[in-house]
Amino acid sequence: MKAACIIALAGFSAGAIAQSLSVNLSFDSTSIGIGETATATLSASFTGQPDGAYLSSVNIDLIASIQWSVSNVGAVAWNNASLGFDGQGVASGGNVLGINASQFSLIPPVTAGSPIVIMSFTVTGSAEGSLTYSSSTADGAPFSYSVTGGAFSDQPVIYDDSLFSSGVIRITPAPSAAALLGLGGLGLARRRRQS
Repeated sequence: MKAACIIALAGFSAGAIAQSLSVNLSFDSTSIGIGETATATLSASFTGQPDGAYLSSVNIDLIASIQWSVSNVGAVAWNNASLGFDGQGVASGGNVLGINASQFSLIPPVTAGSPIVIMSFTVTGSAEGSLTYSSSTADGAPFSYSVTGGAFSDQPVIYDDSLFSSGVIRITPAPSAAALLGLGGLGLARRRRQS
């Protein structure tokens, strides 16, 4: 009897699949100058879900580490507006608030392990520094992310913000501005020598 229980448990653990979700914000450049722009893209991928599983909801705010300018906030492509989710975040300084979207299964292809593009936006460098983002659950939402199995009766697997990762983009003074500062310094040094 004990041997049968051990074999059954061993078979159960071998059949269990680790479920994971990864949400990533990436930039199309690692460095820009003041006044220049870069595109940020939010994507997700998941593994260990049953066939037909899909990213069923995203309910987040993206919070900037420093306040840059954000524009061109794109609507979420995979979305079901009839359920009350418009998917359109709102730019607020460097933040993108109120990204609420659901039913990503409605527009194929959605394949576990392949990145799903959620949305994109543009950042404009306005001051020197490094920009990264963090994710937090949007106001009024019960959770940040969920993945649902392929059967209608499958319950969603809920995830928090700990699985979010952000790339880094650095803004540097434009080379011409640095050159002008250098020339100004040389001119000041020359003037001091003549006095």
